[in-house]
This record gives sequence, structure tokens and C-alpha cells, in this order.
Amino acid sequence: MNKEEFLQGLTKALAGKVPPDAMRENLRYYEEYIRTEMEKGRSENDIMEELGSPRLIARTIIDTTPGAGEEAYGDGRFGGYSEQGNVSPDAFSGNSRSRTGGSYRPGGIHYYDLNKWYWKLLGLVVAIMAVTLVLMVIGGILSIVIPLLPVIGVVVLVMWLIRGGSGR
Repeated sequence: MNKEEFLQGLTKALAGKVPPDAMRENLRYYEEYIRTEMEKGRSENDIMEELGSPRLIARTIIDTTPGAGEEAYGDGRFGGYSEQGNVSPDAFSGNSRSRTGGSYRPGGIHYYDLNKWYWKLLGLVVAIMAVTLVLMVIGGILSIVIPLLPVIGVVVLVMWLIRGGSGR
């Protein structure tokens, strides 16, 4: 695998799964890293072997990028390398917009990707707490009612006896 194949593979694996500025930043980083290592005298083949699979690197980037997720960013061609490996004009311009939380989509729409493991864990914890609360409320009601059952039973028995026991 050569440098262009590596960058194309990384682009394809990241396309639509990370914010466009994160994609550009990572592509820029790996392109710069490869260039720097080649300037040090290392062969392109050695560098590519050291880096490994672009899909594995992309998986790590997706897992560590806040707001990244499955197909969350359309087709991923918002700048940087397209699927054909062509560099768009704004690929390395540094035009990145800041995000204040959640994820950024073109057009200024912010959203939160709830498909991450930590959100699922939080949902599970909240569900367990809700079930525990319901059981505690039911237990509290029963702790009041159970001691009163003999009294309620005696009252019902007395009323039944007063009416004559026939149930008229």
C-alpha cells in the first residue's frame, strides 16, 4: 500500500462518520506524518507497514471523536479527500468551526449521538433507578397496608356478622 492508497482508505473509512473538520484534521496529520518520516529517510513501504490498516486507524478515530457515529455526517464529502481520493480546495485550509457540545452538522444544527456505549450505560442506570424507585414506592405502600390487614379483616367480619351473615 502506498501513501495515496492509505489516505484514500482512511477517507473512505471516516466518510460520514466523523465531523468534516475532524476528518480533515486527521487526514492532514497522517499526510504530514508520512511526509516527515519520508524526509527522515524512511521508505514509504516501511511507514505504511508501521501505520497498519487505515480502517483500524479510522475505527480508533471514530471511537475517540466526540459526536462521531455511524453515518452521522452524510456522505463525508465536506472537504478533504473525496471517495475517489481527489483533494478538494478547502481540504487543508483550516476552516474548522468550533463545536460547543454534541456534534456539528453543516447548517448549524447541533445534535447528540446517543448511540455510544456510555449513553447506553447511562440509559441502563436510569432504567434501573426508575424500577428501584417504583419498587420502593410499592414497598412503602405495602408496609403501611399489611399491618392494617388484620384490622380491615376484623371490621369486614364484624360488618358481615351485623348484617346477619347471610350476605343480604
